Amino acid sequence: MSHTAAADTTLRLGLGSLPNGNGNPYFSSARTSWYTLRAIFDTLTYPGSNLAIQPGIAVSWENTDDLTWIVKLRDGVAFSNGEVLDATAVIASYSYLQTEEGRRESLARDVKDIASMEVIDDLTLRFVTSVPIPEFSRLMATIPIVAPAYWQEVGREGFAFNPVGSGPFAVTEWSATRVLLKAQTDSWRPPKVDALEILDLPETSARVAALMTDRVDVASEIGPDDVFNIEAAGFETYQRPATATEVVAFNTLIDSPLKDVRVRRALNYAVNKEAIAVAIMDGRARIVDQMTPGINPERDETLEPYPYDPGKARALLAEAGYPDGFSFVFEFSFGTSGTHMASMYQQVSADLAQVGVEMEVRPLPFSQYVRGVLQGQWDGQAFGFEYEVLPTGASMRPFRLHSCAWSYPWYCDQTIQPFIEQAKHKMNPDERIAAVRKVLRHYRDEAASLMLVENMGLDGVNPRVRGYNQEGGIIPFHAITLEN
Repeated sequence: MSHTAAADTTLRLGLGSLPNGNGNPYFSSARTSWYTLRAIFDTLTYPGSNLAIQPGIAVSWENTDDLTWIVKLRDGVAFSNGEVLDATAVIASYSYLQTEEGRRESLARDVKDIASMEVIDDLTLRFVTSVPIPEFSRLMATIPIVAPAYWQEVGREGFAFNPVGSGPFAVTEWSATRVLLKAQTDSWRPPKVDALEILDLPETSARVAALMTDRVDVASEIGPDDVFNIEAAGFETYQRPATATEVVAFNTLIDSPLKDVRVRRALNYAVNKEAIAVAIMDGRARIVDQMTPGINPERDETLEPYPYDPGKARALLAEAGYPDGFSFVFEFSFGTSGTHMASMYQQVSADLAQVGVEMEVRPLPFSQYVRGVLQGQWDGQAFGFEYEVLPTGASMRPFRLHSCAWSYPWYCDQTIQPFIEQAKHKMNPDERIAAVRKVLRHYRDEAASLMLVENMGLDGVNPRVRGYNQEGGIIPFHAITLEN
């Protein structure tokens, strides 16, 4: 099939959702938000290949003692409105998250341990933390830098629909379903196309149709069942390195059989994950053996997945007092995911039924699902979620949510919390890695979730697109070209 090239050089991207906070980059650090926001904003660092931290606006960083970091910035960087991105601008962005207004932002948690910030010169600043943060370079990958004077002028709400950053593109229009952006040719990472159009297409079928009809150049988050038709039509597919593990997250803080570790282990034994990986994920997804993806060099290679053993599952259920099984409600938002995710959870439900456990799969609108995560507004006893290491690539990143540290926790075990803190704050590398692996083993052995497969991250791509990838979960908008 021949694909008609667009008359201009506009890169068109079909996403499952636009950022929840629109152009407010502090609202969420979700990977899906970064698909859009990375075109507009820069961070001091970012995770690259194999999650290794790369220079962004910061070109170097050094810890002069356990609490102090000296950071040097890239020279000649400006925001799209002409403001200079210097040490003062960086401190303004970080400081906002420590104000009364800023503390309501999701990213405020990432700066709570910064005790002070100081400008040394225009391109050098000093961070002092209240506790040791050995992976401070990863923390710097979370906070986007905004144009400080403009933020002060328009405020949080005004900024959300007219954001200004230092990235390769500047917003010209932001609506509920579409974002239009123009190239910033004087950016420190100028793009190779003239414009960028990002469409909100929540249904996977709509994204695939948009790709097949040349309405978009990239259809994000397709399913393995879409690959044959896409490639048969002459398009390409791209699979990013997995950065998260897909799970059925158990709410162990409410009264239900899921409070019992024997029950949680039983459910892990009851599900045939290999069949899911092969039949539903087309052999593209690795079975989860711990709460971090295979790309993470800090994972514990001695851990193994729970084997498929329905007999052991029944025995554990009987031991826990549920010989005839039980029922629970599972909530999940199918809106922005491929049909393969729905199929996966239907298969989980079918497998659990074989050991007498009824899992009622109850779909939610994505907005309601977000309220569950952020505000604890769940009706069920379990929900579909993931342990995601982005945007930092840090092993402990998922445990800010899946632990007692979260404002509305669903899993909280105070016995492991000190080791989570050690893994975040031990400056000695060997001691820190030991703490990381203790946490990973604990969550595996305690079956904090029903572990399934790693996230797959398939995208459909028009063959005229060159330079598309997602190392570290970031689309390199500045490097993409379009061929006629």
